[in-house]
Amino acid sequence: MQSTSLGDRERAFGTHYKDPPKRTPFWKLLLVALDDFMLKILIVCAIVSMVVDNAYHKEGGAPWYVEGVAILSAVVVVSLVTAISDYQKEGEFLKKQLIEENSKVVVCMRDSKEETVHRNFLKVGDIIKVQNGMNIPVDGVVVRGVGVMADESAMTGESDHLSKEAVEKCLQRQ
Repeated sequence: MQSTSLGDRERAFGTHYKDPPKRTPFWKLLLVALDDFMLKILIVCAIVSMVVDNAYHKEGGAPWYVEGVAILSAVVVVSLVTAISDYQKEGEFLKKQLIEENSKVVVCMRDSKEETVHRNFLKVGDIIKVQNGMNIPVDGVVVRGVGVMADESAMTGESDHLSKEAVEKCLQRQ
């Protein structure tokens, strides 16, 4: 294939590019943290406490809202700590995932030359040089190879390795 056909192949078949995962906004993590059953019970208890204390409040005593505010403060602290922790963990996970994703390169043939290309930039028609233990990022046809075995358990659920043969042998069987 000619390199001038790369644009044609991209227009005809689209790209193989995957956008990196987006980070969850902090406010969503905070809402998830507040969606805990115990915290909901504590919020209801704080509101009930403030309503009851306000109804039976006597002058000269402690303000009627102290216990309710203390309970709500505990809820805020717990939910903020949980959300901050989750936000930091997600950030670290996304950094590690980005480092791993950037290392996923393949050797492919374009214009009869070997090129090292990130798998997001593969095009239909590229010939990939498959190496032992490689995670093949696309569907394909074996052009040339001996003893090629593929683990398709991620797609099919079958744990058996399947033998793959060159296209010429497959066509001879028809």
